[in-house]
Amino acid sequence: MSDAQTQTMAPNLPLRALRFFANSRELTLFGLIVILSVTMTLVYPNNFPTSSNISAVLLNAAQNGILVSGMMLLMIAGAFDLSIGSTLALAGVWSGIAAARYGFPPLAAILVGLAIGATAGFINGYIVTRIRINPLIATLATLSIFRGFTYVTGGTGINPITDDFKAYGQSVFFGLQTPFWVMILVVVVAAWLVSKTRFFRQYYFIGGNPKAAKLSGIQVDRLIMIAFIIMGTLAGLTGVLQAARLNSAMVTIGVNVELGVITATVLGGASLKGGEGSIPGAVLGVLFIALVNNAMIINSVGIFWQGIVVGSVLLLAVSLDAYKGATR
Repeated sequence: MSDAQTQTMAPNLPLRALRFFANSRELTLFGLIVILSVTMTLVYPNNFPTSSNISAVLLNAAQNGILVSGMMLLMIAGAFDLSIGSTLALAGVWSGIAAARYGFPPLAAILVGLAIGATAGFINGYIVTRIRINPLIATLATLSIFRGFTYVTGGTGINPITDDFKAYGQSVFFGLQTPFWVMILVVVVAAWLVSKTRFFRQYYFIGGNPKAAKLSGIQVDRLIMIAFIIMGTLAGLTGVLQAARLNSAMVTIGVNVELGVITATVLGGASLKGGEGSIPGAVLGVLFIALVNNAMIINSVGIFWQGIVVGSVLLLAVSLDAYKGATR
């Protein structure tokens, strides 16, 4: 190879690497997770690779793992939901109220939480598809509204709920609590539906070109409404599981959870323009962020720095998405 060819290729190497990262999100995330895990194991052999720490990481990832399944579907369709933190808090509080104050059986109380989540999703979907308000403004407004209802109706929260209710969040199978196994079930089902079924594949067409999708006979508004209801239901499920795991329905739970969820979703390959992404990619994004947070905790990094890191990761992911779009 001539010197001229070598000089031409050298400046292109960073661009090629950047293009690879932008176009291969899942593979890149998997590699980063492996590198981070190996590094932490070598540096902190007595802290990181322990069963208790790994269980804690997976349990902490369970909440966002459930939520990204719905968020990825919305972002594939070109929308998103900023109210999920408030929705999960409202659902958890009312599930706790149903069990502790009104004596509902645990399963009935869980259904109350799921119904509230689905209703919140319907409200968001109605505002976006019928009133035609942008999802950013619509869900930013309902974020405040749902949180307000949580404070008004939940007071200082419900603590404790009941022993029968907490069993649904604290039961342990193979060393891991219920929320993790629920996340696995949700992720597997969602990944199969989005990648294999004709109905959910339509969301890619909607996100890619909503006008063309509508002209081709796809019921765009109906499908977006369904996506918001699914997102709300999953947020409700997350709120119920959190309340059961803690045996306490706290009105402040879920604050800023949407930042981590959207970050993981974009890291996993979702485009802000819609039409791209996968559920497995989003889950890898959740696991990566959970490992980064765990590494900072082990290194005694302050909690406020965790927010700075997650926000920076979001900026990086969006920048990669913009770069990917510019190089097409």
